[in-house]
Amino acid sequence: MTQKKILIVDDDADIRFALSLLLSQEDYQVFEAESPKQCLQLLERISPDLILLDLNFTQDTTSGKEGIALLKQLIPLGQKVILMTAWANTELVVQGLQAGALNFIEKPWKKAGLLSKINQHISVQSDNSQSLDWVAESESMQHIEHLIQNLAMTDANILILGENGTGKSLLAKRIHMQSQRNTQTFEALNMAAIPETLFESELFGHVKGAFTDAKQDRKGAFLRAEKGTLFLDEIGTLPFHLQPKLLRVLEDGSFSPLGAEQNLQANVRLISATNQDLAEAIEQGLFRQDLYYRINTFTITIPPLRDRKADILPLANSLLVKFAKKYQKEVPLLSPSAKRTLLEHDWQGNVRELSHAMERALLLSMEADITPEHLQLVKVRKQSTEEVPNLSLDELEKRRIIDALDQHQGQISVAAKSLGISRNALYRRLEKHDLAGIE
Repeated sequence: MTQKKILIVDDDADIRFALSLLLSQEDYQVFEAESPKQCLQLLERISPDLILLDLNFTQDTTSGKEGIALLKQLIPLGQKVILMTAWANTELVVQGLQAGALNFIEKPWKKAGLLSKINQHISVQSDNSQSLDWVAESESMQHIEHLIQNLAMTDANILILGENGTGKSLLAKRIHMQSQRNTQTFEALNMAAIPETLFESELFGHVKGAFTDAKQDRKGAFLRAEKGTLFLDEIGTLPFHLQPKLLRVLEDGSFSPLGAEQNLQANVRLISATNQDLAEAIEQGLFRQDLYYRINTFTITIPPLRDRKADILPLANSLLVKFAKKYQKEVPLLSPSAKRTLLEHDWQGNVRELSHAMERALLLSMEADITPEHLQLVKVRKQSTEEVPNLSLDELEKRRIIDALDQHQGQISVAAKSLGISRNALYRRLEKHDLAGIE
């Protein structure tokens, strides 16, 4: 594999030396420039895959003006740039991201976090819109980054666990992009969306005439992912009676398209994901133990967003940049109160919920600083499912109304809107349940 080239632009010789040593050990070819002028001169001779650009040089060590000015020269040249700064200036970083930088690194850096950001952007096939959704600042996510670095280059089958919205499919794509198969296809299949009658055709393909509607030959997922990666999302939903069909191909690598006489050999790297407890499913007789062992040579569990608070604000800022580009708007700043609100929210919907919140906030803020009002976050009170069977429909409705009024400080109009009913309909239900004075 060809060595990737990284250009370090920093006026501090110690910084350049430390980075050069680290990146050389990671098998990158490293070049150095001590000034914007020397950087531009070097670009006449080399084409780096990534530039690490300091924002502050000798003329002005705090404003970042020299770094931003150079960045604006580099982006039109098609250069990929990650910013470096010892000054935690959010406004300056946002200005750099607006100008086209892919990401930023704070000095002093953490080795795992720095390498994670470099790896995430240096692949020739990286998808910038997706990479903005991947942040590994927290200790738990840096542990996952370390696992990826060790596992990605192998062909080991990986099982990704985590709640809905944590980024399981993004992690699968990330592993593929850092693997030896990254120039081949990444084929994703949602097992929950496949009708049982089409399972074999979807995975293994069929030949013309194999069944009534088979008008022509069709490649299945295993063939479409040939020499690449096959990602089976929601694998826990696979019906028990279909699991042996998948197990067979994982055991000996052979499969047959429907209606075909010959066996084919699969050459794919398998990554699976689920939000279900497969160990419990095995105990209940819903998932085969032998299939479980085949898909989880290694298991990676993505923690919920509420358990990795160090990632929340970096993710929020990255998402703002992503959506600002989408809607061609200026990137707004998060106000201190908005930051507190984001950190205090429980994020039951994880990164997916945060993404929706930031997109909504960007559109509502009208390019002003984002406040808690723009976020429109609603706290959802958890309720034990064990309580539900003991409640009648009337009791459930009453409890839901009380919850809505509590959440919205007794404001009838707002509570009614959250319940999906009119103000008058809510008043009628308040009378029905003897709650007329609760508001």
